[in-house]
Amino acid sequence: MQRFTSVAVFVMLVVSGGANGNAQTAPSSSSGVVLQLTISESALANLPRRTVTVVEENGQSAAYSGVDLGALLAKNGAPSGTAIRGHAVADYVVVRASDGYRAVFALCELDPSITDKIVLVADRRNGSPIGSQLGPFRIVVPGEKHQMRWVRNVTEVAVFTAT
Repeated sequence: MQRFTSVAVFVMLVVSGGANGNAQTAPSSSSGVVLQLTISESALANLPRRTVTVVEENGQSAAYSGVDLGALLAKNGAPSGTAIRGHAVADYVVVRASDGYRAVFALCELDPSITDKIVLVADRRNGSPIGSQLGPFRIVVPGEKHQMRWVRNVTEVAVFTAT
């Protein structure tokens, strides 16, 4: 039941204009929202870039470039490193697309001090900007057997605490 409540809080913030292109912390810790971030070129600026080569659903290889989602969240104030302990171990991230599609990640699985897993906020595919069919921003998760959490047309990312 808590999952639906947290997502509803996230949607209420977005509909009420809470997303203005910058990271925001929740006004009240009782809401469960730790951080809300609108994905944009400026949000990705000044972060180290990575490139991963993956096999897409059609069986073809593609090189995606962008920034590590964990680094983006840490830059904007999400718990990271030694701050992920105790209750923060249950924190989770909801990635939202323009068409309403959502995917969830545990905050722990995004932190490079905890795992080597890469979750990329990609803005380039094979050296060119990602087209409007997939982007301009796409979540790419190398190594997953099914690409259910590869979110295209990413617009927002939010961190929630499991209360």
